[in-house]
Order: sequence, then structure tokens, then C-alpha cells
Amino acid sequence: MFKIVDRYILEELLQPFLFGLSFFVAIWLIDLLMELINLIFAKGVPLSVVGLFFIYSLPPTLVISFPMAILLGNLVAFGRLSSDSEIIALKAGGYSFSRIAAPAVLAGLFMTGLTFLFNEKVVPRSNEKFSNLFRREVTLKRPLPKVSENRFFEIGPGRKFFAKKVDQKSKDMFGVIMYEGQAKNFPRVIEAEKARLVDGQCRFWNGRISDFTGEGEDYHYTYFQEMEYPIDTHYVNPDEVPDSKNPRKMNLSDLYYYIIDLKEKGISERALNQNWIEFWTKTSIPFASLVFVLIGAPLGSQTTRSGTGIGVGMSVVIIFIYYILLAAGKAFANGGYLSPFVGVWLPNFIIGGAGMILIFKSKA
Repeated sequence: MFKIVDRYILEELLQPFLFGLSFFVAIWLIDLLMELINLIFAKGVPLSVVGLFFIYSLPPTLVISFPMAILLGNLVAFGRLSSDSEIIALKAGGYSFSRIAAPAVLAGLFMTGLTFLFNEKVVPRSNEKFSNLFRREVTLKRPLPKVSENRFFEIGPGRKFFAKKVDQKSKDMFGVIMYEGQAKNFPRVIEAEKARLVDGQCRFWNGRISDFTGEGEDYHYTYFQEMEYPIDTHYVNPDEVPDSKNPRKMNLSDLYYYIIDLKEKGISERALNQNWIEFWTKTSIPFASLVFVLIGAPLGSQTTRSGTGIGVGMSVVIIFIYYILLAAGKAFANGGYLSPFVGVWLPNFIIGGAGMILIFKSKA
């Protein structure tokens, strides 16, 4: 049951936490904002589309910023309580430091759960939407070929297309001839009764492929009933281009079964490790909120001065150490020296363990 002292400590945590969240989100978004401004002025991307890019970037940024903000909140809040001798007063009233820090630990558990929720439900979807929108509005932004009857049109560098008849509803083309330029010889010619542009490919039915010598002689030809031919994706509808699987667009369950599927297909151990590293990262980052409470509360209580500036400085140092350990752990896991789980969770074990030692060493 919550007591007045619990509510008091949570209120002390709230303001520096919100400040820290705003501060770290702004830091992470600086580079993105520069890129978005470049899209507006250099590539002419509409402001409404750039606004969507910004919105879709917020959930991943919040997931990274939640642990940092709660670390800053604990350093500032407990630093203020310590400098005003309120922690000494609470201890004199019979509260141990672990009991004083209990509301902060509960706040850390809450943020861990919230970060898990974002990682599972919000971040994969926002990453997917960002990727699809960027591909459609920036990467593949180019006027699509105008498919017309009895006229030549381009469907890729050096590829000229001709169709005698076009069904505008099904987009099927009939009496098709495609000329594909060659570096030395005459263009390769593909003739087919029917063709259709779909999924970044051109599908032909009942046709012939002809290759010519430099003198224009037909020296090689092949007949086919059905054939799929890759087409430059810049010349097809971006919404019809198949999307590659990306672990950052999956939740834990999807990623787990994706890894199992890759393992059954005999993918290399190194490639599997990289996916397992991404899997365990999705669990370790949320628990960083709890870890940062364990280290932030006792460190904050030991400072002799309070202030947001001191809290920001200490939090930056701890965050730097955390990500150095995370990078080192991932490198060892990639190299096979550690398992992906141990490598990714290494900073949580080290910093969380140090925080527990500091809490238990605090005098009652």
C-alpha cells in the first residue's frame, strides 16, 4: 500500500523524468531533423509527408529515451533529497534506503513494461510504416511508365517495351516486344503473346528470346511458356515492390519464428547470431529502465549537491558506459566469444549488479 512518502518520492521523480525525456528525445532527433529538412529543400518532399516521417520516428526514439530519462530522474530527485538532508530524516524515521528507493524501483518496473509494450506493438509497425513511406515517396519516387497501345515506353535503363494491345483493368499486355540493350551486340529481343508488370518483375507468357551478333545475325534463341524477368523497381509501382524481412519490423514472437525458420533453412551460424542479438536486444533495452534505477538512486543520494546539470552530467557518463559495454558485448557475441544473450545483457548484469551493491551498502 502506497504511503505519503511513496507519493512524495514519485512526485520528485516526475519532473526531472519528463525533462530528461524531452532532452534525450531532442538529442536523438537532431540528426533526423537535419535529414528531414534536406528532404524538403533538396528533394521536394511535401511537408505533410515529412511530418509523417517525424511521427513514425518517435516510437523508436522513445524506447531508447525512456531508460535515459528515468536515470536522470533518479539522479536529480535523489540528489535533491540528499542535499536537503531529507534522506537522513527518512532514515531517522525508520526507513531503510532500500525502502526509500522502493517507489523508484516500481517506477522502473513500470517503464520496463511500457517499453516492452512499445517494442512489441508500436515500434515494429512504425518502423514498417516509415520504411514503406520512405521507399514510396523518396527512394522510388519517379514517374511510372505510361503503358499505351502501339507505342514504345521505357521500363528500365536500356529496356524499350512495345505492346499491340493493353487491358487497362488487368494491366495485361498482348503482342509484346521488349528490346534490351547489350554492351557489344545488338539488343536482346523478347517476344511474347502476353506480359504483365507485377512485384518488381515482368512476367511473360508464350514467347521467344533472341540474341544477335554484332553483325545483326540471330545466332541464339530460346522458346518459353512462362518466364519472369527482373525489372528495375524504379519503374514499377512502389506499393507493389515486395518488402524484405527486417528484424526491426517484427515483434519478439515473429522474430523468434523467423530465426527458427532461418535455422531450418541452414543459414550460417554468424547470420543466426546477428538475428539472435537483435532478439535479445529487444528484451535488454526495456530492462535498462530498472537497471538505471538501481544505479541512479544510490548514486544520486551520495551527491553533496543537487541540480539538473549535475544529474545530466552523471547520466551521460553512465549511459556512455552502458552503450560501450553493449557494443563490446555485441562484438564478442558476433565473434562467437559470448552467446548472444550474455553479450547483449552484459551491461545490464554489470551496471545492475553495481547498483544492487550500492543499495545494500547504504546505511540503514
